[in-house]
Formats: sequence, C-alpha cells, structure tokens
Amino acid sequence: MSDDKKSPTYNHTEIHHKIEASPKAPGIKAAFRFNHASSPWVRGISSGLSSSLPILIGILFGHLQYGLIASIGGFTYLYTKDEPYAQRAIKLFLALLGVTLCFTLGSLFADVAWMKTILFGVIGAVSVYVFGALKIPGPSAMFFVLSFAVSTSIPAPNLQAVFLHAGLVFLGGALSWCISMSGWLINPRGPETAAVAKAYRQLASFVGSLGTESFHAEQHKTVVELRAAETAMKQAKINRKKSSFAHRLFLLNQKAEGLFIFVMAAANDFNPAVSKKAQAVIETFASEMATLKKHKKIRDVREEIEELSIKEELRTLLLDVNDVLQMKELKETEYIQFSQGSVKARLKAAFHKRSYVLKNALRYGIIMIVAAAVAYTTNIPRSYWIPLTCAGVMLGATVRATVQRGIQRSVGTILGILIGTGILMLEPTGIVIALIVFVLQSTIEIVIVKNYALGTLFITPNALLIAESGHPDKAISYFTSARVIDIVIGSVIGVVGTVLVFKRASSLRLPYLLGDVIRKEGQFLEMLSTEQDEERIKQERNKLQGELVNLRALYDNVIGEYSKTAVKLEGLWPAVVATQQLGYMLLASYEGYELSETEKRELQETFAQLAAAAEQKRAPKLSSVPTLKRYPIIQGEITALYESLQVEI
Repeated sequence: MSDDKKSPTYNHTEIHHKIEASPKAPGIKAAFRFNHASSPWVRGISSGLSSSLPILIGILFGHLQYGLIASIGGFTYLYTKDEPYAQRAIKLFLALLGVTLCFTLGSLFADVAWMKTILFGVIGAVSVYVFGALKIPGPSAMFFVLSFAVSTSIPAPNLQAVFLHAGLVFLGGALSWCISMSGWLINPRGPETAAVAKAYRQLASFVGSLGTESFHAEQHKTVVELRAAETAMKQAKINRKKSSFAHRLFLLNQKAEGLFIFVMAAANDFNPAVSKKAQAVIETFASEMATLKKHKKIRDVREEIEELSIKEELRTLLLDVNDVLQMKELKETEYIQFSQGSVKARLKAAFHKRSYVLKNALRYGIIMIVAAAVAYTTNIPRSYWIPLTCAGVMLGATVRATVQRGIQRSVGTILGILIGTGILMLEPTGIVIALIVFVLQSTIEIVIVKNYALGTLFITPNALLIAESGHPDKAISYFTSARVIDIVIGSVIGVVGTVLVFKRASSLRLPYLLGDVIRKEGQFLEMLSTEQDEERIKQERNKLQGELVNLRALYDNVIGEYSKTAVKLEGLWPAVVATQQLGYMLLASYEGYELSETEKRELQETFAQLAAAAEQKRAPKLSSVPTLKRYPIIQGEITALYESLQVEI
C-alpha cells in the first residue's frame, strides 16, 4: 500500500501521452463490412410486434386494409432508444404525433403534386434539424418521410376517410408506445442504470489508456458517456429524496465525474501498472452496476482497493464508489456536471447562420424537394419511393457515409426485391401477412446493427408488403419492375446532391470552430481566475464541454469528405487533440486560478494569437507562451497547443 499523499495536480510540465494517428475514413469496402455489435433481440421482437399486431387485429375484425394502415403507426417504436422511461414516454408520444401528422398531410394532398413536393422537403428538413439540435440518436427523418410517402398512395375518397386513416395510424402508434414502455413494469430504472454502468465501463478504458496512443480518443469517449449518463439522470426525473435507489444512482454518477476529474489532473503521474490495477477495479464496478437492483447488495471489493499501490485521493474515490454500491451513506460532493441544457435552449442555439445542424437540415430539405420533383414528373407507378430512398441514403453522417449508404441501399434493395417477389408469388393472405411482417421487421432490427445493406435486404419487402398488400392484382408486376428504377434514381439523387451541395461543408467550418474553441478556453481560464458566480461558471463550463465534443465530431466529418481541403486539414489533427486536452484539463479545474494582471494580459494575447492561427491555418505569431510558475501543467498544455499549430495548411 502506498502512503504517498501528495497531491498530483501540478508538479511538472512534461506531457507523457502520445498523440495517436489521425482517424481515417472507411473506404467503399466498409459498406459490406460486418460490425461486431451484439444482436438486439428484445428490440427486434418488440419492433416486429409493433408492426404486425395492428395487421393481426385488423384481420380479426375483418379489415385487413385498416390493419395495414395502422401498422404504419407501428414505426413509432423505431424511435425507441435507451433513454429513461420518463423521457421515452414523452419522446415516443411526440414521434407518434409526428408520424400521424405526416400521414394526414400525405392523405390530404395526395392529388396535389406541387404541395407533396414541398412537404417532402419541409418534413425532412424539420426532422433533421430537431434530431440534430437535440442530438437524438435514431432514424431521424426516415419514418416521418415514410409515413407521408405511403399515405399519398392510399385512397381516401373524402375528408372523413382521411381522418379515419389518421386515427388508425395513431392507434397503431399508441400500441407501439405501450410495447416500448412495457419494460418499465419489470425494471423501471433500467435505462439510467445501464447509462451509469456504461459510463464506468468507458471510464475504466480511459484509465487503462493512460500513457498510450489511445489516451485522447478514450478521453473524448469518456466525456461523451459521462454526458450521456448525466442526461439520463436528468431525463429520468429522479427524486432522490423519495427513492434510496435513485439517490444511489445519483451518487454513483457523481463519483464517476469525480474519478474523471482526478485522472485528468493526475494523468501524468500514473504508470502503466497502476493504471491497469485501477482499470480492473472500475471494470468490476461497471459489471456489478449492470445488474444493480433496488435492494441488492453487490460484491464488496474494499480489500482489493486497500491493497492497491495508488494515490490516497484515488483510493478514497474508489472506496466511495464501493460504499455506494454497498448502500452506505455518503456525503455528496460538488463536481462538474456534463449537462446539455434545456430543449428550448438547444433548439435555439442551433439556429444561426454558421450552424452545421441548420445547414445540414436545409441541405436535406432541398435535395428531398429535388427528389420529389423528379418523382412526380415521371410516369413511374408509386414514384414516392424515389424521395423515400433518397431520404434513407442522405442520413449518412458524412459524404463518404452517404455514398456508402447509396451503395448499400441499392444492393440490399435489389436483393430484397427478389425476396419480396417470392413472397408475393405465394399470394399470402390473412394471418400469414401479419406473420411475415413480424419476421421481416424483427429481422431488420436484429441484423441492421451488423450491416446496413443486410438490413435493407429485408426493409424493401417489408415496407412494400405493408404498402401493397391491398393491391394483389398489381403487386408482383409493380414489385419487380418499378422498384429497381426508383431505388437507383433515389440513391443517385441523394449521393450526387450531397456531394455537390455538401462536399466541403465540414472542411470549411473546422478551422473556425477550432479557433472559436481555443478562444473560449482562454476566456474560461480567465473566468476561473476572476468570476465568483458559481452558476455562471457552471453555464460556461457546460458550453465549453459541449464545444469540445462538437469539435471532435466535426473533425470526424471532415475526414469523411471527398475534397482536397479535407485531406489538407488532416494536418490540424494534433491541434484538435491538443485543444481537447487543454479544454478537459480546464474543465477538471473546479478550483479557481490565481493569476496576476500581467499573466492575464499575456494569456489573452496568447489565446487570441492561437485562435487566429487556427482560423487562418498558419503558425501562431508568437515566440513562446507565458510562464505560469504556479500552474506548470496548464502551461504545458498551452505549450503543446502552441507547438501543434506550427503548421501551414
């Protein structure tokens, strides 16, 4: 056991962590590569039930067509993620309203081509903006567009029929809402418990990466997971005064933030042996948390922690986590909180002329309008599949990802046509249709995490079986002739439109965001030396943390672009890493800095020059960085940033 109680925070300037090579965008071969993700069996079966049960109910009441319409509402389930049930209930209800509204609009304007064309763009743009601004994972605009598209081909002779069909979609969505929320009856705190456990698992990987080339990548992932866990706790609307289990989760999440802060501050003092020992203990915590129940005690690892040769502060933090898991009372400690802000604030923050989210939404909407215009000026039956295909292709996160999706969509759909043709040639009726939809929809959700092309293999026959089962006289001929043309046209429009309109969007934005983040870091450092308002410091801390996450995400988008500018900007990778490292060090500084007026002036000039250098893609016009005798670690991080910008792009 070590009795070294010296604080590790500020003792030298040497930076031990190597910078890993810049991440590379996957090539075309990646379109057919299988991921090693685990198969989501529960999600697959639940999704299958959401789509097939409305059909079965319709059959039992003698209205197959009504059941098929109601099954469109079942796509609401696909917006289910791992969020807490309190948040899930609201999100899915809003998704249900959105799907129903889109279906209603499609029915109302089914015979007005110009209005359908505009609405394709509006629905796509609004959906992409909301999902992007709120950073909601999932299918984004896809199933709102699908609901609208399919409804334009379903006959509704009068206004009464329109609202009848809309009501059926709503009921189908309500059923999927109930299926998605059913887990609450078994484990009401399951999602937030899983989020905290995942944060600890990532925290263990971060600790194990100390001194290695993967340190900065693991650091970024850890902040993302801590942010997700914090958000999950808030979304769960936990009342810690009324629930001891909720209080337990809150403390575990808080201690995870404390561990991250300590490791960031003491990163240069860890040796590989200590890192691996601490990693093993934290991995044990994560494994035990994954099965955490309301009144369950888990394995006590106090003795294992006591035997570790680690800093006393780290030992105390690990013992605190162990005590929380043993349901012992602990005093709360104030640590940084990785919050995302209110929904209104995030929607407003993403609405400005330099917003990547806004530009992406506008790009999506414009290309959707083009695809719809092409569709409705051709004589292809059910031509709405052109913008529908385009909608799916453009959901790729980068230009390369969009091209890959185009390839995956085309290949998967053509093969899916063969499956669908075989199914329709069997002329399924009644319960058999419901059973086939269940199998296809379940299979989609189980295999699409492995490979998108494999998922589209089942998407096409499933979607068309739902849309076309009411037209058995023309289903097979339609299925085999029109689909290939629709898919190819839609994919080409999505890919070409993205490449032409959005080829350099991220590349043009990266230098400015990098400069902006550097400038914010300087302002935040100065604030920590002068500001007394803890609430304002907390707000600025959250803003900076969000910008650091966005910076890495934007860089990942840059390497996914097809442009000479993107290739050149790979030279900024060391600066991106150094900026994140400095930013996270500042975020971990929950105590103020004592800076002289001279130091403040020198730092202001330094950060202004560093930011300008990043924006102008040149070396900084500085001979050196200021000397901070009391804070050599911060000086070392600023120096590392200064050195990383000694490039001409």
